[in-house]
Amino acid sequence: MSTAPTPAPHPAPHPAPAKREITLISHSMLFYWWPIWLLGFSLALVTYFEDHRIAIVPPKSTLTRESEDEKSIFYRLGVVKGTETRSLEAAVEKTATPGEAPTFPTRVSQKPWMGPVFCVVLLLTVVVTNVPLRGLWSFLVLLMMLIIALLITLIPDGWRKLLEAMGNLHIYINMAGYLFIATVVFILWAVSVFIFDQRTYIVITPGQIRVCEHVGASIRTFDTVGLTFEKQRDDLFRHWLLGFFSGDLIVRTAGAERETIRLPNVLWIGWRLEEVQKLLSEKATVAVA
Repeated sequence: MSTAPTPAPHPAPHPAPAKREITLISHSMLFYWWPIWLLGFSLALVTYFEDHRIAIVPPKSTLTRESEDEKSIFYRLGVVKGTETRSLEAAVEKTATPGEAPTFPTRVSQKPWMGPVFCVVLLLTVVVTNVPLRGLWSFLVLLMMLIIALLITLIPDGWRKLLEAMGNLHIYINMAGYLFIATVVFILWAVSVFIFDQRTYIVITPGQIRVCEHVGASIRTFDTVGLTFEKQRDDLFRHWLLGFFSGDLIVRTAGAERETIRLPNVLWIGWRLEEVQKLLSEKATVAVA
């Protein structure tokens, strides 16, 4: 007695591989302004915990030391008659009613370097994001700045003497000044980076790319055949120091109507381009049951 052979089961079809894609996002120049709000908040925090106060006195005022006890040192402030003394009168009223408000409410640090450092960082960020210095020029400018800063530091009290030589022009910024600038810049930075910049991009798949070059612009589609990528020379200040190894990218399409697409300030551009090259070398295949 014989039995019919059992047919072998057909292998289950493999699911189609997930479609891979890489998104390159272009950032505006505001992305590089993060040192301003970060330093502003840090210096405001230092000023808050240092808790020194500033008093505004009229011109030609004099101050003499009178006496002291176990807890306090007493001074006598002399003010020329006829000058404005509203801030002093307000301080007198607050002293007469202790506990309601501080006598001198404005917090300011006594460290003379904080104001100049914040101003230098602010101005350097503005210059770096508006004046491109690529290749050797950026290296030479950075080296020159480091040498000048080192020479001033090596001189005893070099920074203090430099400020005194400039007409005793010391820069003091109170806590509210740091907070106001840092908060405004942070809001602009966050809105730009997390909202507007996300709408300027290139989406790359093995067969095509989708491009949106401006906020509100239409999305254009191009074939990847003959597509070339060019990374422009780095700006040492903008791309390395402030931009987390960002870079400017130029994409050129092939075909009858060639297009040149510029995508500035792409983060981690070297690593992302390696991913793009690997993706474009693959062929989109779909498993057939």
